[in-house]
Amino acid sequence: MSVPHPAAPALAVGLISSAALGYEILLLRIFAIVHWHHLVATAISLALLGYGASGTFIAVFRVALERHFAAVFVANAMLFGISALACTALAQQLPFDPQALTWEPLQLLYLAATFLLLSVPFFAAANCVGLALSAYRDEIPRLYGYDLLGAGLGALLLLVALSWLHPADILYLIFALGLLVGAAAARHQRWYPWSAAAVAITLAFTAWMFARPAIHPADYKDLTRSLWVVGAETETVSHGIAGLVTVVRNDVVPVRLAPGLSLNTTTLPPRQRAVFVDGELAGAIDDHEHTATSALYLGDLTSALPYHLLQSPQVAVLNAGIGTSVQQALHLGAASVTAIEPNAQLPALLCKPNPGDNLGVCDTRRVRWHFQASRAFLAGTGAPFDLIAIDIHSDPTGLDALNISFDLTTGAMTDYLRHLAPGGLLSINGNTRVPPRLLLRAIDTARVALLQAGSNDPATHIAAIRGWQRFNLLVSRSPLTGTQLAGIRTFCRKHGFDLVWLPDIQAGEVNQYQRLSEPLFHRGAAAILGGGSQRSATGGSLRLQAVSDDRPYPYRFTSWREAWMAVRSSDPERIASIDSGLLVGVATLLFTVLIGASLILIPLRWLPTPTTSHPTANKGRKAPAFAYFAMLGLAFLFIEIAWIQRLQLFLGHPVYATTAVLAAFLVFAGLGSLWSQRQMHTRTTQLLHLAALSILLFSLVYMLFLPSLLARMAAWPLLSRACVVLLLLAPMAFAMGMPFPLGLRALGHTSAGLVPWAWGINGCTSVIAAAAAPLLAMEAGFSGLTAIAVIAYLLVPWLNPGFHKRTGDHGT
Repeated sequence: MSVPHPAAPALAVGLISSAALGYEILLLRIFAIVHWHHLVATAISLALLGYGASGTFIAVFRVALERHFAAVFVANAMLFGISALACTALAQQLPFDPQALTWEPLQLLYLAATFLLLSVPFFAAANCVGLALSAYRDEIPRLYGYDLLGAGLGALLLLVALSWLHPADILYLIFALGLLVGAAAARHQRWYPWSAAAVAITLAFTAWMFARPAIHPADYKDLTRSLWVVGAETETVSHGIAGLVTVVRNDVVPVRLAPGLSLNTTTLPPRQRAVFVDGELAGAIDDHEHTATSALYLGDLTSALPYHLLQSPQVAVLNAGIGTSVQQALHLGAASVTAIEPNAQLPALLCKPNPGDNLGVCDTRRVRWHFQASRAFLAGTGAPFDLIAIDIHSDPTGLDALNISFDLTTGAMTDYLRHLAPGGLLSINGNTRVPPRLLLRAIDTARVALLQAGSNDPATHIAAIRGWQRFNLLVSRSPLTGTQLAGIRTFCRKHGFDLVWLPDIQAGEVNQYQRLSEPLFHRGAAAILGGGSQRSATGGSLRLQAVSDDRPYPYRFTSWREAWMAVRSSDPERIASIDSGLLVGVATLLFTVLIGASLILIPLRWLPTPTTSHPTANKGRKAPAFAYFAMLGLAFLFIEIAWIQRLQLFLGHPVYATTAVLAAFLVFAGLGSLWSQRQMHTRTTQLLHLAALSILLFSLVYMLFLPSLLARMAAWPLLSRACVVLLLLAPMAFAMGMPFPLGLRALGHTSAGLVPWAWGINGCTSVIAAAAAPLLAMEAGFSGLTAIAVIAYLLVPWLNPGFHKRTGDHGT
């Protein structure tokens, strides 16, 4: 083997991996601002697409690239920084609108173009890592360890940066870091170090002065459309891990937001300023303090129903947001309000630093704010509440079908009911859609939770009403009383709301005000609560059954059967009814399979083949190499994504979960790789079996005992919970860090020409795994996803491409 220079650029590999992983997590925030926020798997797919393409590139041009190692490494490090800045800006110029996927096929091309553009920075970073692994084959475990350790460090640093800096400023820092790594690598490799440093400084200064990055929401997002209105102007912008918060004022066409307002109302909300989080409407702030007159409209909302049934209740408002539901509770007679909101930036828009200056929702004498996830708060309090109120919302086009949410699962419903005082009510408010979806799922979730709590007849514990846009679902631990049922009927008659379900409802009481051609809402509720099923509620065309914490996709309603039948029918209306988020997921998977397969097959033409002088070159090793590294790519990503999504409940936010899980897996997998480098006298097959059995053991322990253990620690401070995640995942991640470098080093000893190809196979199958994971988790759950990965790891020791020879087995 010809080594370009005596020392491998391990530090440079670690730094470029740190920058690449930071950019990967930053893409979560960029996607949330520009498009939509439930794209963990998509961001990971983009990164791995670049890594897969890199493997193909190096496999085809390996000899020339290794000959000019220093120049290629430096150029790709700088290309990473430049493309991170440029490709992010270019991707924002594409008119991609995921909401239009169901009726505009051209959007698929825009989606593909977005993927290709944003994979370029990862392609450049992967070239640095992959070329180092190819050129320094004896040091693969060490280099791979630095790669993973650097990536884990990048995840942690990115989380800190998001707490203090705007995402656009972080993007510039990643650009600058790429240039810095290029200059440092040039010095290390003794390749025109001063020229490289001058180029890096010039590019950094030029970009700072003339090409500062900007991140803007897409045209279809609420914020963009709000700013198009005459008179609209941005009042304030604040940033943090939980989101980019923007307040928009309009004195010409003032905002008046009142979701669920009765058409019979005689009052209007006051002039307001709209509040947006990552470009999506999150609420509104009144232009002045609430008075008895200006707040009258709050009693005419569908969400006001429980206050007409309870006297001076102790109220918990979950996901309180900007505080409108807190204002409503205070106005309608709540004795005290506990407001739980994970994003502290929202109440900060209203509450002043000096508590004595605060009134209304910030009055500490009547309102207590807790800045944490709702279920984490409930896990840490034993206080009962007379009323627990929560707002839920599904996208009208189904864009959030792949969105993880633990607020509407059977586990969540059980938590809510457990914290109700005797005679207390759970109030769930949400948006309506025809045919009914979200309300019916909420009803079925309540039914399952009540059955689990020991109720013999859940139908007697539930009431539901609807307005023209919103619904209100009431759930009680005990059967609703005759007085409460009479109060519900009186409230609906006064405000013109329709009854959907009461235990003693009559056919003539439904569909009276907001009339539909058929009483679809009542019919669906009756099918679920009257002994039917969610299938009979919609004729089987929608999936409305309750979801668990293991499969927390409450906003996915389209069944696979209905999606397939709609596509086959070519009926535009039927296709438009498919959840667009599901279409994005399927399109992403098909795109990654197509690209991944192409990147794996293309290098086969250029790979070394057996010749007279080298009769054993790669002979019989391509198939086992493919199987080995493909299995590893699928298995590692399935476990990684399963834990990212599972731990969103424990850590309370996707960015926290993504950062903590990636840091844990990458850092400890890196340590596992470095440890395997030292085991030169241990048979590699023994190490592989040890790793596979360790992964099996820890996965079984986690699946059996971890949910209850995490529930006990859910109320701990965030930093403590993050440390728990790191410690719990460390042993399994350590074992997961061994198979890849061991296999790659073994392949390097027997078939050096296949090393870049194997690197690419791992990246390409990881791309496919990242896209497939959410779709599989919908059906099999996180436990099923983990089980598939564990089976793959158990097969890996029997697929190793370089161990069928006894010679040198102890060292590879």
